[in-house]
This record gives sequence, C-alpha cells and structure tokens, in this order.
Amino acid sequence: MIVGDTSLGGPDRAFPKTMVDLLSGLQDPSEETRRVALGDLGRRYWKPTYTYIRLTWPRSNEEAKDLAQGFFLWLLEGDRLRKYEKERSSFRTYLKLLLKQFVSHQDEAMGCLKRGGGRNLLPLEADEILPDPGSGDPEQLFDRAWRRDLLAGALDHVRRRYSAGGKTKQFQAFEEYDLKSGSDRPTYTELAEKMGIKATDVHNYLFAIREEIREEVRAEISRMTSTPDQFREEWNAFIDA
Repeated sequence: MIVGDTSLGGPDRAFPKTMVDLLSGLQDPSEETRRVALGDLGRRYWKPTYTYIRLTWPRSNEEAKDLAQGFFLWLLEGDRLRKYEKERSSFRTYLKLLLKQFVSHQDEAMGCLKRGGGRNLLPLEADEILPDPGSGDPEQLFDRAWRRDLLAGALDHVRRRYSAGGKTKQFQAFEEYDLKSGSDRPTYTELAEKMGIKATDVHNYLFAIREEIREEVRAEISRMTSTPDQFREEWNAFIDA
C-alpha cells in the first residue's frame, strides 16, 4: 500500500471520529480509506511511537524515525489490530504492548522497513532533541509525548476558534501569560496595562480559555475510548503524564 501525502490527511480531510471508526478504516478494502485512517493513527501516535523507539533502541534520530515508520507498517500486517479488545484496555495501553513486541523482534522490524521500500508513510516531524537512549523510562516518555500532542491539538483548536470568532485579544492574553514561564511571565496587572484592559479581564480570559482547552482534551479522549472506565483511565494518565 502506498501512502502519499498524509500531512495528516490535509486540512480538509475528514478523520475517523472514534476509535471504532479508526480501526475499521485501517482494515477497509479501500486503499484511500486505509490511507486516511493511517494518517489519523499517525496524527495521534507518531511522536509517542518515535519517542519510545528512540529511547528503547540505541539508534540515531533518523534511524528511530525509520523504525517508527516500520512499526506502522508492522501494525497493518496480520491481525494485530483486530486482536485489540476495547473492553480490556485503552488503545494507548494496547499500542504500548505492541511497541514492546516490535522492539523485541528487530529482524522482523527491519523486514517491515524493506517491505515498505523506504517510503515515508507518515510525516517525519519528530525534530525535537530527545535524551540519549536508556536515559529515561520509554513508557513514561511515550505517555508524556502523547500528552503533549493532545494538549497541542486542543490548543490549536481553541486558537482557531477564537481567531474565527474575532477574539484575538482574549487569546493573546492567554499566550502572553499561560504560554510564558519564569521571569518572562507578567503579572495580571502588568499584562492588563500592556493590553489596555482590566486585570479582572485577564483573569476571566484565562479562565475561559483554560476551560475550553480542558474540554477539547476531554472530547478527544472520549473519541478514543470505548467505556467510562477507559475514559477515566486515559484522563488520569493525561493528568499524571
């Protein structure tokens, strides 16, 4: 199967809305449907997968990217995804179990790369500098990368919504305060003076945007879980990561 420019499906691509949709899409006879589903899988789990592989194997950055590609090829082979039982665990937990299997079978992993013909199935965006292999718990770092991606996606959705609604000043206050740290972060009073608003406005803007981001995260977790217990498990994992 040749997967072209996912760019995570492109800006107008309709991604599967739930985990059931995603798994069905990955197993669909239509190559186009499988391509879209693979893009969605990568959108959600590419960086956590790359992080796990980079820190588990003594591999370079580029080699880890290649092996992450191999992992997604490996997933599409056989019945690994069909064996997922949504009643038993979250997909994130199941994916980590599959990653353990993948990294313990290096020859098979390299075979997947050869069968893929060296093609980029997913966008290679993992350019951040990671710790050296063996310097951290791969599972914990998988979860942290997953959390960062969830948060970044939620933040982007809220940013676009505020921009479309003409609320750029509200979001600017959030960026100037919540996205700054340490000595770069102003006080409410300093930010209010800079923006020509009241300090109470700053408080209200921040509260509203934080709540919207929180709800975006919860909505995404809800889409990717199948039971209330799974939702609580994933929400707690997001909070603790």
